[in-house]
Amino acid sequence: MAVWVEGLAAARDLVLGETCAGCGAGGGVGLLCPRCREVMDPSPFPVRPALPPRGFPPTTAACEYTGPVRRLVLAHKERGRLAAAAPLGRLLAAAVAAACPGDDPVVLVPVPSRRSVTRRRGHDPVARMAVAAARLMTGVRPARVRPVLGHARAVADQGGLDRRQRRVNLRGAFRLHGHLEPGPAHVVVVDDVCSTGATLAAAAEALRWGAVAGAVVAAPALRLGTEDT
Repeated sequence: MAVWVEGLAAARDLVLGETCAGCGAGGGVGLLCPRCREVMDPSPFPVRPALPPRGFPPTTAACEYTGPVRRLVLAHKERGRLAAAAPLGRLLAAAVAAACPGDDPVVLVPVPSRRSVTRRRGHDPVARMAVAAARLMTGVRPARVRPVLGHARAVADQGGLDRRQRRVNLRGAFRLHGHLEPGPAHVVVVDDVCSTGATLAAAAEALRWGAVAGAVVAAPALRLGTEDT
């Protein structure tokens, strides 16, 4: 399915001229135009929801969820721009490095997509970004991806749900379906975007591991507790 989605995206770009996923500029600019590549540098910051859900792990975002970064995330997730996994993986690697500084090994645990959503999209965007991030990090420190989380039950689409509804929707939603033996490595739950923190809290709870950090590509600009982030 992923090959079919990638082929469809390539055919579209061939007909229309490849457009920038960050700003929509045409003319065969490639995945990102020079301007969007320039502004898409990581600037990691801690994510602090105003009312963090129980179990929310210490989390770092690489950049704000706005502008070209937001559009790149959506192009990768919803429009089959699979090549976006590489620049998004670079941002995710920066968030992981900020969340767990040093050169100790890290284990990246991607937040799983629902099977129906993966089938519709033709790929699992978070898993793809995690693999790209781990490849980049291996030149600096040992890094591996362990997709050991699955869904324990059906959940509703998070879109349109408020903070309380998201917490209820995701409480107990994940389960550990593999064996996680991180040893001396840091365990980091990774996702593309953190909004209310409900997803990362539910994932960290399912891991049942003592010290879990979170890392995401992006989070909204309001970070310091005045509103949900």
